[in-house]
Amino acid sequence: MTQARPLAARPRQRRSLAAGYLLWALALVGLCGLQRFYARKPVSGTLWLCTLGLCGVGQLLDLFLIPALIEQANRQGDGLALGQPVDRQLLALARRSGAAGFTLNDALLELQLPADLPRERVREEVERLLFDHLLDVGNDERGRVVYREP
Repeated sequence: MTQARPLAARPRQRRSLAAGYLLWALALVGLCGLQRFYARKPVSGTLWLCTLGLCGVGQLLDLFLIPALIEQANRQGDGLALGQPVDRQLLALARRSGAAGFTLNDALLELQLPADLPRERVREEVERLLFDHLLDVGNDERGRVVYREP
């Protein structure tokens, strides 16, 4: 029997581009801004709803902005509002570091991490990448633990 995860630990539902455009189309019957609520933008969604999509101008602009809004909402829902996922950033750092490798401190300084992401999450990702043989571990000339691309 599986245990239910706490609400905060559950991944948020991903948003669909088609649903975003469908909600945008409801502006044709006077319901403006629903696409913004769907894209996790409640403040601007309320503004669009109360002003008929900023007199239609904002609603028209959203026709072109929906892909970016949905992508940002999905990153935000994954807990990674800033940049790429942590594992991809770690692998890119390993590639940039070359044979010298990188330390955990280097990773914490260089990665674009959400402010609420605990430091332990970075260490866990490094360990997972080591286990998956996507990173190697060693020591540099000063004896520090460094991680390199295999």
